[in-house]
Amino acid sequence: MRIRFALAAAAAATALVAGCSSDDGTTESTSGESVTVEHVFGSTTIDGTPERIVATSGQWVDALIEFGVQPVAYLSAGSMGDERGLFPWQQNVAADAIALDDTALLTGGDLPVEEIASLQPDLVLGSWLVDSETDFDTLSAVAPTVAPLSETGVDRWDDQVRVLGEILGRSDDAETIIADREAEIAAAALPGLAGRTGVLSQYMFGQGQFVVVADPNDGAAALFEQLGMTLPPSLVEEAGISQGRLMFSPERVDALVADLLIILPNGGTEQDLLALPGFSGLPAVTGGGLAVVDYPTVAAFNTPSSLSIGYALDTIRPQLEAIAGA
Repeated sequence: MRIRFALAAAAAATALVAGCSSDDGTTESTSGESVTVEHVFGSTTIDGTPERIVATSGQWVDALIEFGVQPVAYLSAGSMGDERGLFPWQQNVAADAIALDDTALLTGGDLPVEEIASLQPDLVLGSWLVDSETDFDTLSAVAPTVAPLSETGVDRWDDQVRVLGEILGRSDDAETIIADREAEIAAAALPGLAGRTGVLSQYMFGQGQFVVVADPNDGAAALFEQLGMTLPPSLVEEAGISQGRLMFSPERVDALVADLLIILPNGGTEQDLLALPGFSGLPAVTGGGLAVVDYPTVAAFNTPSSLSIGYALDTIRPQLEAIAGA
C-alpha cells in the first residue's frame, strides 16, 4: 500500500533509497552516450540524452529544475500545492508541463501508466511511488525507468542530483548544485547546534496519531545531520523494526524528546497541538525549538531537494537560533 508522510490521506512515506554502483550514489557510465543506473529493482540503461522526462516525485521535479531541464509531466501535489499542484519553490516548471493527478495514488491506486505512455517519454524518473517490481516493469515497457535508488526511506537529494547529472552528461553541474546548497546549509549550522536533537513529524488529528521520521539513513533526516544535529537515540532504536517511520498515539507524546520539533498539525492548528496533554511541556516547546509548519513546508523537509531545503531552512531559522543559543 502506498502511503505518504505529509498528506492528509497518508500516514508516512514508505520509500526505497539509493543503491547505486558506487559508494557515493553516482551511476556507472560506459560511454558518453550510455549511462547505467543501479537501483532497487536492478539497473536501467539510458542511451543518449533524454529530452522527454516524466518525474513521478517532487524531488525529481526539483532536480530537473536545478539543471534547467523541464519535465514533460510531473506528479501534482493536488490541493496541497498551487493551482498547478506545485509548491512555492517549483514555480519555474513550464506552463505546458502536464500535471499527473495523484488522487488515485493516495488511496492505493495504480500509477497513471496510460497517461504517461501517451506523452511518449524517453525517461521516467521513479520514486517511492514505484514501490513494486510490477510497477517498475510496467513503466519500463513505456520508457527507461529509474526506480527508487535504495531500500530505506526517502532518496537523498544529493544522490538524485548526481544520478541526474550523469544521465544528462553534466556531472560538473551536479557537483556545483550540491556544493552551493551544502554551503548554505553549512552557514545555517550554528556552533550551538552540535549534539542537539531534531525530529520531523506530523500529528494526524483525524486518526489521533503522531508520525515521526526516525531513521538516520532516511533522506528526510539528512538535513539534521548536516546541521550538526542527530535524531533522538530512543526513537532511532524503536524505529529499527518499523522501516524508519514511527506512528504512535498522543499518550506517548513524551517520546518527542527532541530539541527541535518540526511538525505539521494535520487537520488542526498549533493551539490544538498545544492542547494535547503533555505537548506544552516538551523540550522543543519550552526551549524555543518548536516549528509548527504548513503542508508545503513539511513536504519540503520530508521529501527534500536542493530547492526545497533552500525554502525550508528560512522557515526554521528562529528555532535554530533559539536552540543554538545564538
